[in-house]
Amino acid sequence: MSSRDSTPDDDNMRAMREAMAQSSPPKRTHSTMTGNKDPDNEHTASSTTSGVCTIGTNQNIVSAARQYAERKRLRSDQVTALEVFLNVSRTPLPLRGQDAHRPLGPRNQVEKIVTSKPTFEVSEDCKTNIRKYAPAVLLSSKINVYKGEGITHILTDIIKRHRFDLPPGVEHVPADWAKVLAIVQDALMQTRSKVKKEIGWSLKVNKSDDLCAPLAQHKNIYQLAQAIVKGTQCSVNVVLCACIAVMRAVYLEHPGSKFWDQMDKRLARIRKMGGNDAKKITKYWCSEYYPWTSLEVDQAKHGVQDSYELDETVVDEFQQKIDDLIDIHAVDAATSSTQGDAAAVA
Repeated sequence: MSSRDSTPDDDNMRAMREAMAQSSPPKRTHSTMTGNKDPDNEHTASSTTSGVCTIGTNQNIVSAARQYAERKRLRSDQVTALEVFLNVSRTPLPLRGQDAHRPLGPRNQVEKIVTSKPTFEVSEDCKTNIRKYAPAVLLSSKINVYKGEGITHILTDIIKRHRFDLPPGVEHVPADWAKVLAIVQDALMQTRSKVKKEIGWSLKVNKSDDLCAPLAQHKNIYQLAQAIVKGTQCSVNVVLCACIAVMRAVYLEHPGSKFWDQMDKRLARIRKMGGNDAKKITKYWCSEYYPWTSLEVDQAKHGVQDSYELDETVVDEFQQKIDDLIDIHAVDAATSSTQGDAAAVA
């Protein structure tokens, strides 16, 4: 006799065995065991008194199995499936109930763990960081595009490097990463909208005015730059003002929905003239190399030249960090493209 303590499973198994014992078929009579001696009834007797004993399923066993299932916390649909199994299976009855429930309990626990996993959402802190970086990316002199996937990839690459509080591997889960992309795209769109609106308002005395004011009543480049960077971590400097001067010149030609498309074209021309030389590109933004949209022209044309001094520092510390990350993105993109071309040739 085993010294092991009885468990709830043992109790349920014992209950099912007792239920089976209570439902045993009636004993066969002597005549049934020896067969009918009447030769005329030989086939009839053998067909109705076969030695094979069929054990049916009764309600005692079903009830015991149901209690066993409830103890294992099976769902109602699983209990129903268990009852069907007991009625159709040829396995000995006590084993049927135990074997049928055995894989269901652990599976329910796994499903509970999986279904209880919280749905991924972009945190408010992460949203704040994305919205902080978007203006610095869009106002950088290092970018090669203002719209579309290109600018989105630049900002998402920065996010992947900093991570903020994003969980590891979130970029490999399409449904979760789509939520991050939506925040990125919205932040860039809001920044573009603000820049364009501020440029339009800089040409008027009041924002609600339909017509542009005389040139002398426009905001000068310093005032416009201040309005654009308000609420961001960007600061006003020569390079930023030069970029905004180009934007205002393009806006005067294309104030409608094609403004950013035209800016992409102008940006492509500037970068083509400068080649891969960052210093030359900055000169094309800032100086007489591109006179009809230069900073000097904007200063002479728009607003009153109040006593202000532009910071001669190329960029501030925060903007420099963003510019460096954009350079890294460009190098990585070029490397990936080169490797892809090499693989295609191979």
